Amino acid sequence: MSEDFEVLVDRQALCGASPLWMPALNSVHWVDPLRRELHTYHRDSGADEVRVLPEPVTALGATRHGQLIAAAGRGFARVHLARAALEPVVQVRNGDRTGIGACDPVGRFVAGTQTYSRELQASGLYVLDGDRARLLVDGVTAAGGVAWSPDGSRMYLVDARTISVYDYDPERALATAGRQWVVCGEAEGDPEGIAVDAEGCVWVAMHWTGRIHRYAPTGDLETVLWAPTRRITSLAFGGPRLEEMYVTSACYGYDELAFLEDPCAGALLRFRPGVPGAALTPWRGI
Repeated sequence: MSEDFEVLVDRQALCGASPLWMPALNSVHWVDPLRRELHTYHRDSGADEVRVLPEPVTALGATRHGQLIAAAGRGFARVHLARAALEPVVQVRNGDRTGIGACDPVGRFVAGTQTYSRELQASGLYVLDGDRARLLVDGVTAAGGVAWSPDGSRMYLVDARTISVYDYDPERALATAGRQWVVCGEAEGDPEGIAVDAEGCVWVAMHWTGRIHRYAPTGDLETVLWAPTRRITSLAFGGPRLEEMYVTSACYGYDELAFLEDPCAGALLRFRPGVPGAALTPWRGI
C-alpha cells in the first residue's frame, strides 16, 4: 500500500464513480450506481453523507448554483439533493444506459452511453444543450471517461482500451478529426477514469491493476503511480487549489478471500499528485 494515499471513506462501494469537487461546499460528491447511492464527502469533518436515489446515477456535473446535473438511466437528469430526487431532462437514443460524463470548457454537460453487452460501436457521446441532447461522437463501444485540455482545443475520450483525442470547438461543441492517442495494454489494466492537470497532462485510472498513469500531451507515459487497491475506477482533482486528487474504486464480484487480498477495494481515496488540476467549468444550464 502506498503511503502517499489516504483512505477517506472506508466503504465497500460496489462501483464507486464520478468524483466531483464542489468548491463552495468544500466537499466531493461521488456515486455508487449499483446501489443507487449519491455520496458527499465533507472535507472539513471527514464525514461521508449518503443519499439513495430513485434510479442509478453514473456521472455528475456541478451547476452554476451548486446543484447537480447527472447522467442517469438512459439520459440526463437534474439532481435535487434535499429530496434525493431526480428530474429527467431528456433521454438519448443509442445505448442501453448512460455512463461517464463531465462538463466541457464552456459548461455543456457531456455524457456517454453503452450497451450492457458492450456491443462494438453501438453507443455514443452526447452533449446536453438546454433541454436537448445532441450526438457529439458516434460509434462508441464503452466510454470510460471524457476530459478536455486546459485551453479547450482538445477532447480526450476513453473507449475500451483506447484513448482518442479530438479537435474540439468549445463555442459550437464540435468534436472532429478523432484519432487514436494511446492504446493501453492488457497488463496495464482497463482505463476507466480521466482527468487533465493545469499543465495539459492526462491522468488515467487503470481498473484491475491500481495503476494511475500520467500522459504528456504527446501521449508519452510520464508517470505511473500505484493505488492501494487494484479496483480504482475514476479520479478527479479537488481541494482549495485543485492540488488533491480523489479516486473512487469498486468491489463488485469480490468474495471474502478477495477482500483479504485487496482490503481497500470500494474505498474513496486521496493523494497529492504534485501538480494542480485544470479549472473546472460548471454546467451553464438552469
